[in-house]
Amino acid sequence: MGKVTDNALATLISSRITEIMNQTGLSLNGLASFAGLTAGPLRSHYNKTLTITVEHVAKICSPFSIPLADFFNPEIALIINTDNLPGLSVFKETISAQEQNFLLKQKIDPTNETVNEDLRRQRELIAYVVYASDYFTEPRTLEQMVDDFHENYKINFSTERIYSLLRKYVGHEVLQRKPLPKPKCKGSISKRPFCILSPRPKLKDYNAVMETQVFV
Repeated sequence: MGKVTDNALATLISSRITEIMNQTGLSLNGLASFAGLTAGPLRSHYNKTLTITVEHVAKICSPFSIPLADFFNPEIALIINTDNLPGLSVFKETISAQEQNFLLKQKIDPTNETVNEDLRRQRELIAYVVYASDYFTEPRTLEQMVDDFHENYKINFSTERIYSLLRKYVGHEVLQRKPLPKPKCKGSISKRPFCILSPRPKLKDYNAVMETQVFV
């Protein structure tokens, strides 16, 4: 196999592969697997970038009982009777089951579930602290919050994560930012503390938020 020099032949082979896929319902990868070929070279034949050997054409034709002469004759339309190919139905069912199992595994991946659960707990803790505690009656820096939330609630945050969660409360005027005096502030955004606005939200506001608000 090498670089394509006969464009007409390459176009015919590509169109034949398309015909087979259309009649069998197989994808390019599925056709390669069913015919016992490697998907990469078959894709190159399909894209007309690589020549194909007669042996490989025979492998494509054999499972569907296509005569080689018919495959190479552009005047003949390929006809594949899938009803006479019970192995094809079994193969497609197997492939479909494998794909479904893969998608299901992706959805219930324990690692993903753990990450999502941690993020949910972080969102809920911040909402609770803002709406149902006295924590923000005094200014708090992000570094203080990281230490306090770990010590008191056993939940780990980064300063960036806390900052991203608190920004919405500043935007909704539930919290405000207070810059520290310059001698105490080294310029980092995390050194600027957050504190609660007056009047303080009540506990019922927290319950309402947890029932209706979508946290990001």
